[in-house]
Formats: sequence, C-alpha cells, structure tokens
Amino acid sequence: MISIRAAKIDDVSMISLIHAYCWRETYAFMPEAVLRSRSREFREQQWLNWFDSHEESDALFVIEADQKVVGFCFCCRNRDPEIDGRGELHAAYVLPDYRGRETGPVMMLTMVDFLAEQGLTPPVLWAFRDNPIRFWYAQMGWRSQIKRDRVIEGRRLPEVGYVCDDCDRLRQRLQRLVTRYSSEAALTQIPQHSQMLGRQKFPNQIAVSPGNNRKATEMNQQTPQGLL
Repeated sequence: MISIRAAKIDDVSMISLIHAYCWRETYAFMPEAVLRSRSREFREQQWLNWFDSHEESDALFVIEADQKVVGFCFCCRNRDPEIDGRGELHAAYVLPDYRGRETGPVMMLTMVDFLAEQGLTPPVLWAFRDNPIRFWYAQMGWRSQIKRDRVIEGRRLPEVGYVCDDCDRLRQRLQRLVTRYSSEAALTQIPQHSQMLGRQKFPNQIAVSPGNNRKATEMNQQTPQGLL
C-alpha cells in the first residue's frame, strides 16, 4: 500500500532524483537540451531553495511505499494571470513501478484538499500537449481553458491549462478510485526497476503530471516557479 505525508528537507535528495528521472522518461518528446538542463543537480538546488523560502500556501508531499519515497507532488497559489484559478496543482511524479491505480488519485485528492483548506479554489493545472496523461484530467472533470507555448532553453513546447470548476465532484470521483484500488491491496512489493534507479544515468510518467505555473517563457531561475 502507498501512503502520503508532508515532505521534509531530508527528502530533497530522493525528490530531486525522482524529478530528474521522471522528466527525462515522461517527456521524451522534448529536445535533449531541455532534458539535459533539468538535471538532478538542478532540481536539488530548486528544492533546497524552496525549503529556504516557501509560502504557507505551498505544500510539498511525498508518496511512500514500504517506507520508501517513490514519488512526490507539489501545489501552491496560482501565480499565472493567464488562467482563471486561485490554486495550482504544480507538479506530481512517481517512479514507473508505482504509477497508476490509487497513486494518482491520492496525490490529486491530497493537493485539492490542501488548496481548498487554504481557500485557493478553483484549482488549475498545466500539462504539456504531448503528454497523454492530460486526457485523464478531462475524464476527472478538468476543463481545458488555454493553449499556449512554454519556452524552455529557447525551445517552444505547447502546453494546455486546465481548470476544475467543481471540486466537490472531482473529490467524489477521486475518492471512489482510491477506495476501489486500495481495496485491491496494490503496490505491496519493491520492484527491481526502482532499486536500480541510483545506478542509472538520467538518459524520465507519473500518475499525475501537472505543468508549470508561469507564463509562456521560463527563465532558468532556481525558484519554486520553475519546479516542473
């Protein structure tokens, strides 16, 4: 079974490893220069900076299986005026062997509940156009509101912004999925793939993969706004 908890600074090393690995695996459609720029070192510095100066409306969670961190998710206040929403599901990544089933619903439900407690609804999220996970968002009731290009390392990458107009309905759908999959006692073993992760070069999907909360051009700053 999986569990979710608030992240600690001691989790940064594993969060950064998962972040870099999943970016390369999930976004294989991106130019190599973009993937290379989002290295483990880059991500580690971003998360360390976040722990130094984050807002109370930010929340970073880690997913654990058998007491091992296998994923993370991050939500925050929406800082992008181009999309209508107060909160954002900013990033969520899980190692390949732990994706699907209840993992995605647990992460999304946790972030939606946190943002609701902060008064940051409706929530929004971003997905790269070529990331097929975005079709799951539509099934869960997220509404596509805006399409645009995001620029990273000088490359234009199409993305889609989604808004959730009915958080209660979304929560009910997610809870049903969590109940269904949890009852099947999923994710009970540590697979070899994840054990090998530390030995791999990051030549990166996830249960959920929201996009970024910034405007169309991403500056290479190591700040919370560039986490995804």
